[in-house]
Order: sequence, then structure tokens, then C-alpha cells
Amino acid sequence: MKKIVCFGDSITEMGTSIGLRGYVAQLSDRYVRRADVLARGFSGYTTREAIRLIQPAVLNEHPDFVVMAFGANDSVLCDQIQHVPLDEYRSNLEKMASDIACVGAWLILVTPPPVSEVKTKSRTLDHTGQYARACYELGLEMHLPVIDLFHRIQEEEDWEKQCMLDGIHLDAPGMDILYQEITALLDKMMPMSKLEQLGVDGI
Repeated sequence: MKKIVCFGDSITEMGTSIGLRGYVAQLSDRYVRRADVLARGFSGYTTREAIRLIQPAVLNEHPDFVVMAFGANDSVLCDQIQHVPLDEYRSNLEKMASDIACVGAWLILVTPPPVSEVKTKSRTLDHTGQYARACYELGLEMHLPVIDLFHRIQEEEDWEKQCMLDGIHLDAPGMDILYQEITALLDKMMPMSKLEQLGVDGI
């Protein structure tokens, strides 16, 4: 069976929530008996922690596909403890992308989502947008598929109320969007028709 690892921060950790229609939970349901979907979401983590954790959490699993989503914490304002400077964030992403390529896995990058400034004081939309742009541009330079979640969410009408659980995290409609964007890319890489279903023939 193929193996898909979802690696990220609290948005990925919350992606396992059935109540929120989490994107990781939806992927697990979609690929049941066809691919193992592993949740590697770590609330509060930035790319600084991720770069130290990628070996045991991701690479040792020998994945076929990795969905990597960091930046929501890196992009907090400079006076916050989690802040990671933009250049370092980009460098960390590049290093992890190279590590994933070295084990032969396909990588999908996901930008941080937009933030609601009404509900959070530790982030701004413009500042988060700089990190989203850095992630997107890195993907282009490395010829990697990128989900521009920052702009995709903002395409929805009244997105702050409809797609955001709070000022930072995705609510169920936001999770649905992320799930749909991921599956659209995965279908191009490994069509469902090409995935063998584990089980006994005829049953």
C-alpha cells in the first residue's frame, strides 16, 4: 500500500478531527484499503521544530507522498516567541523539501491560511501573506505542487466567518477546501484507478 504523511502544525493536528471534517480524516476515509494516511501534526510547532523532527516523524516512515503545511506559527509578529524570520522560514522549508526528495517521496506544499485580524492580535493578514508568498515561490522554484491556501480561502464569500474556526484555524468548510485541493493534486499523481485495493479477490 502507498503511504501518505500529512506533516504540519496545529492545522494538520486538527485535521484528524471528525467533527471539523478534518482533511486528514477525510483522506483516511478516501484511501481506505488503498493507502495509509499518517497524521504528523504538531500544535504550536514552527519550521524550527519541524526540521529537527522530520527524520523520525516523516522520513523514517518511507512515505510515497508528503503533504507539508507550516507557516501559521512562523508568521506570528516579531514580538511573539514563535516568530521565525522570513528568510529562515524559507530556508527551513527548502531543507525539508530536499530531505523529502532524497527519500524518493512526492511533496505537496501548503501555504499558511489567511488570518482573521478581528480574532487574533498575534498575527496580521499582510504579514502572514509574506510567508504564504515565500512558500508558494519556493514551490515554483523547486518545481513542486503548491496549494495556495492563503488566497484560496479568501476567494470564499465571508471567509472569516465561513471558513475560520477562530482567527487562525480552519473550520469545517475550510477543511473541505484543503481536502479538495489536496485530492485534486493527488489524483494527478496517483489516480484511484491505479491504486490496488488491499483485500481478498472477489470480496
